[in-house]
Amino acid sequence: MESKCMDFSVSEDAKFRSTSYDALIAFMEHSNEFWYIKDHEHRFIYINNYAIYYSGLPKGYNPEGKLDSECPAPWSEIADVIQANDKNVMDSQKVIPTLMTFVYGGKEQLIQPFMADVTPLIKNGTSIGVVGRAKRLEIYSMYHMENNRSPESLCFGNPTDLFTDREFDVVFFAMQSLSAKEIAKRLKVSPNTVSKYLQSVYEKIGVSALSQLIEFCRNQGYDKYVPHKFIITHPYMPL
Repeated sequence: MESKCMDFSVSEDAKFRSTSYDALIAFMEHSNEFWYIKDHEHRFIYINNYAIYYSGLPKGYNPEGKLDSECPAPWSEIADVIQANDKNVMDSQKVIPTLMTFVYGGKEQLIQPFMADVTPLIKNGTSIGVVGRAKRLEIYSMYHMENNRSPESLCFGNPTDLFTDREFDVVFFAMQSLSAKEIAKRLKVSPNTVSKYLQSVYEKIGVSALSQLIEFCRNQGYDKYVPHKFIITHPYMPL
């Protein structure tokens, strides 16, 4: 008698077949990526430790058998959106890319976005659940290519006490090579105000030109930070 297998695909070139969840879980357990499995009733069967850390769940919490709405995490408040997407994945038997943004780190309230693929878990041609796999969003620019630097994870907030939050708002846009007038429009302030902030920043780090500011920030790793106010903090967004 032919074994009843579950099938799911991570990508076009990575397809998995298993007669139990054990093989899937063993693969996910040691992964440095965000993984979870849910059944057809939207209950968690498994979530790896990497996912528990970034999703903001309490350390040691076991979500097995729980619905999204029953988990002590911010995304429990939009469980209906998550379940609707899971149902769409199962009904269509197609992978749906999803942007997930998590708040983690306890009191530090760090924010980290992930790009996820929610994939149907199929047994004998019928969807019996979903598998979620997510990677931290990373940035890779011409600067990284020209300087032989690896892709970096995108981070949020003000990375230094050197600048005030408002100064870093200006620095963030200055690193995109925007003019003072363009920055002023984005921040809804006057160009003179932006110029004052830039002058204060220049004095703090001992530079006198925008190119020097950009070089300083890149050397310090500030170019991979985005101020909190410029991000979408919706925790779950099917794309």
